[in-house]
Amino acid sequence: MEKKNKKATVIIISIFIVLILAILISYAYFITELNGADQIVKVGELELVLDETSEGISLDNAVGISDSEGMSLEGSTFKLINNGSKAVDYTIYLDDNTISDTDTRIDDKYLKYNLVKNGSDSGAYLLTSIGSNPNRILDSGTIEGKSTNEYSLNLWITDEVDGNYSGQVFSGKLRVEVSQDKPEGIDVLIDKANDPSNNDYNSSSIEEQKEMYVFNHSETYQTEALTDYRYIGNNPNNYVIFNDEVWRIIGVFPVVNAKGETENRIKIIRNESIGRYSWDNKNMATGAEDDFGKNDWSDARLMKLLNGGYENESVGGSLYYNRGSGTCYSGHNNGTVSCDFGENGLNQEAKSMTSKVVWYLGGKHNSTTSNTGEDDYILERGDRVTNTRPLSWLGEIGLIYISDYTYTFANGVSDTCYNTVMSCNASEGSKSWLYERNVGKYTIIHRLITSRDIYVLQGNGNITFGGADGTNYVYPTLYLNSNIKITSGDGSSENPYRLSI
Repeated sequence: MEKKNKKATVIIISIFIVLILAILISYAYFITELNGADQIVKVGELELVLDETSEGISLDNAVGISDSEGMSLEGSTFKLINNGSKAVDYTIYLDDNTISDTDTRIDDKYLKYNLVKNGSDSGAYLLTSIGSNPNRILDSGTIEGKSTNEYSLNLWITDEVDGNYSGQVFSGKLRVEVSQDKPEGIDVLIDKANDPSNNDYNSSSIEEQKEMYVFNHSETYQTEALTDYRYIGNNPNNYVIFNDEVWRIIGVFPVVNAKGETENRIKIIRNESIGRYSWDNKNMATGAEDDFGKNDWSDARLMKLLNGGYENESVGGSLYYNRGSGTCYSGHNNGTVSCDFGENGLNQEAKSMTSKVVWYLGGKHNSTTSNTGEDDYILERGDRVTNTRPLSWLGEIGLIYISDYTYTFANGVSDTCYNTVMSCNASEGSKSWLYERNVGKYTIIHRLITSRDIYVLQGNGNITFGGADGTNYVYPTLYLNSNIKITSGDGSSENPYRLSI
């Protein structure tokens, strides 16, 4: 039998760190090697520092020793520091390092280790108790933002195990794998918003023009002072895949959910129309004040087509929401057409990504042709409505506001359209990504005084009013739930954002 104090040539634990940041937002690994003291890796808000404060463990001509002797050795010390604001999950591994072809690696069964973490001593354990290479786990857990873990690691040949390890070596390295939950989609987008001081669109760089702009709003009749983030101009990177289709992101907005809580949500609009239907085409016999439709969104036939809960309606009820087919209202005096949303209605995943919020239904008068985007915003959240129309509506699927369009011209994109959107023309309108030539898009806003007129983004670039019984193009618009995450993409038409729950 070999003696337990048989000499080993060298044992070295190198502070050779491989720090792997599992940045889940892109489903990719960012890998770097940290060699030596004060190494820093930063990706987005996640910042980790490995601070080596010793030269590692080097036991030349080592022999088997007791636990008390091993734990009294000068350990290899290092720190794991999370300089970001969010908690990070981590795992620290002790991996084999490459050794010379002429060397023989000592078996783990002869080795013991001791780890002190933040003053807490693990005790002495056989190296085999924490797994085999490359799965030896020294420590794991969660490190909070702005926090530090301090470590001291000892490794020695134990005198408790007999064997022949003469001239054998151990060389190790620490590997730290960390992961941070994918940030909420709203955080991803807000992080890309231009600084509020960057408010001149025409003088911005091309890259800056493709990100959102920050807008601060004063208190209105229905809302407190709010800040929102909007895509402006004619070619922003605001493409997103939703419902297995291409949609566009209008921006990030504070909204009131069904519980009465205010939260930021991403507002999106379908990139293509689902067809031409009436906003509402009731006549006096079916509930309107005249024969040209009723401009009350909370009772509109288009609202009932787009949203769930109206399955008992004989025409159009929840067909888009449920991917159904049948007949839909379109045209004067209760007119109908066949409709089929089996391919482009909402699927189950899409439904799970949205829920009811408060939509503001303040009206606008056609004489206010010189209203700015901010004026439109205030009117929509104001206290003026026709007859007994409600000031707001709690629902899932709506249409764009007038201000959604007007604000795309803000910060110098088009002073003409921002200040006088009802006089905007096709040439100026084409500076907005929401504009489509020769396509009339419904808005959710009604015209004051009349009981039948609603506002439409016309194909010639301006906003004007028309009877609710018209047949303009329908572009469903909604707010994603606040916990939706962006898993990949950069928002370009070639690489749209992709979402997960």
